[in-house]
Amino acid sequence: MDGETASLERLALNALPCPVVVVNASGILIYLNNTSERELGVKKEEVISRSLIESLYGGGKFDHRGRYSSALIETLETGREFSLRPEEIRTALDVLPKVFLVDTSILRDQERRVVGACAIYHNFLRDRRLLKATVMNRLTTVSEQFETIYAFAEAIGARDQYTMGHSEKVAEYARLIAEALGLSEKEVDLAYICGIVHDVGKIGVPENVLNKPGALTEEEFEQITRHPEKGATILSHISWLEHVVPVVLAHHERYDGRGYPRGLRGEEIPLLSRILAVADAFDAMTSDRSYRKALPVPVAISELKRHAGGQFDPRVVEAFMHILGAYQGGKED
Repeated sequence: MDGETASLERLALNALPCPVVVVNASGILIYLNNTSERELGVKKEEVISRSLIESLYGGGKFDHRGRYSSALIETLETGREFSLRPEEIRTALDVLPKVFLVDTSILRDQERRVVGACAIYHNFLRDRRLLKATVMNRLTTVSEQFETIYAFAEAIGARDQYTMGHSEKVAEYARLIAEALGLSEKEVDLAYICGIVHDVGKIGVPENVLNKPGALTEEEFEQITRHPEKGATILSHISWLEHVVPVVLAHHERYDGRGYPRGLRGEEIPLLSRILAVADAFDAMTSDRSYRKALPVPVAISELKRHAGGQFDPRVVEAFMHILGAYQGGKED
C-alpha cells in the first residue's frame, strides 16, 4: 500500500502545471516534477544529485544586492518560508531570465529535524492573478483601480493578436533595465507598472489599423501616434497613477528629438520613458508582427546599438546590453 501511495503522490506532483522542486538539507536537488523540465529549462538526469545553486543559479548564491538568489535556499538556511516571492531563473530556453513567484516550505522528519525544503514556482507572466497581487503588495497604496488598468492592457492584447503578452514582456525588460541602472525599488516597481500600461491608449486605435499587414497610410500612422496622449488621458483619471502619466505620454519620444507627441530631446524625456523606448523596441523587433516575422536576437541587438544616441538613450542601451550579455553567457551580439 505504501508503494502504491508513493506512486500516486508522484503522479499527482507530475500532473501539476507548476514546477515543484525539493532539496535535501545540504541544498542538493533530490526531486523535480515533469513540469520543472519544461519551465525551468533543465533535464532531471543532469541536475538530480547536484547543487541547486549550481544547477539553476550559475553558482551565485547571492545577487548583486547581497540577497539570496534562491528563495528555496534561503528557506533552508534561515527557516524563513515564503509566499509568492518574485525570483529570476535563467533558463536555457530564454534570452532573458524567466520570473517566477515562489512558495517555499521547510521539510522536517518525525523528530522535527530539518531534512530539506521544497518550492513551487508559479509562472509570473502566465498567472495574471498572482502577478497583480504581487505588484499591489509591493506598492504603498492598494487600489482596486489597478485591476481596471490591467483590464485595459488585456483588452489591447485581445484586439491585437500579434502583441498578445507584449505589455508584460516590455514591463519585465523595463524592470530589469531600471535595476541595472541602480534605480530605487520604488522606481523599479514604477518601471514595471509603466510597461504594463504603456499601450493603454491603443484602445482607441481601430483594429484594422493595429493589425494591418502592409504599410500604414499617413492618416493611419497619425492614428497610431495619438496613442501616447490617449493613454495619458485615460491614466490621468486615476490619482495614484499620477507618476505614470508623464512616462506613458513620452514613451515614443526619441533621444534626438524626432519622436512624438512633443518632440522632447535627451534629458527632457523622463528616464523611465527612455527605458520603455528600449524595452518596447526590443520586444517589437523580436516578436512576430502583422507586417513582418520576428527578427533574430542578434539583429535586434545590432539595431539597438545602431540607434543609440539617435532614437535611444545610449546609457539605457548600454545597460540593456549588459543584461543581455549576462544572460547569453557574456555575449552581447
